[in-house]
Amino acid sequence: MDVLYVGDYKLQANQYYAGADSFQVFHRQVNDYEPLLDALERESGLTVDHMDSAAAMEEFPRSLSALQEYDALILSDLTRGTLEPHFYPDAIPGTNLLKLIRRFVEEGGGLVYCGGWMTFQGYQGVGNWQGTPVEAVLPVEIKPVYDDRVERPEGGEISLTETAHPLTAQLDSDSLPVVYGYNETGKLKEGSYSLATVDETHLLSVGEFDAGRTVAYASDPGPKWGFDMMEWSGYREFWTRILEWVTDDQCL
Repeated sequence: MDVLYVGDYKLQANQYYAGADSFQVFHRQVNDYEPLLDALERESGLTVDHMDSAAAMEEFPRSLSALQEYDALILSDLTRGTLEPHFYPDAIPGTNLLKLIRRFVEEGGGLVYCGGWMTFQGYQGVGNWQGTPVEAVLPVEIKPVYDDRVERPEGGEISLTETAHPLTAQLDSDSLPVVYGYNETGKLKEGSYSLATVDETHLLSVGEFDAGRTVAYASDPGPKWGFDMMEWSGYREFWTRILEWVTDDQCL
């Protein structure tokens, strides 16, 4: 199985003020993708290419055939604007990448869409995925709100709502880690299923759209919301099962 994993990456810079003057200093890269990437790379039969958000603006596949070289696409903590980089020289005229992702799903590709400050609506609406072609192939609606993040620094407990599904059949609520935040999702779409909730919002949901499948996980697979999940003994198996289901591939 070949997977393209995009996002969970930031650049941190510090701004200093000294009297009437100020200056900005680059500090470090924030590689939030490392826990999930490391877990998946240990799984035999699975190849993962990670693309950070900066690279995605120019290097995300520009054709359906190029994207279909992958069986599954993971989008996590990535703004809509990253895939609509109109300020790059070849962006206009160019491919509508959001429509491309929808076609990828409709023609048999698997999409795993994860939460964070920059997905769903995200921090002050910067994620801005509501109303996009990508939302059209998600199992849940994205709320048209200014900010859909819910911070749970004390930890929010996950409740399983469906235990017959392949993704949750071997899980029980007592074994699941808490999450420290999530994006509050909208309504479950017709024909889709909610497998787990937190605070009565859909945390893990699945759906089928034409020939493809999608999974929406409304929290983060890594830091900070996924602090306990990264240490969970079932972490690798959980994400591997998601990829197996979304690609209808049971060979891993």
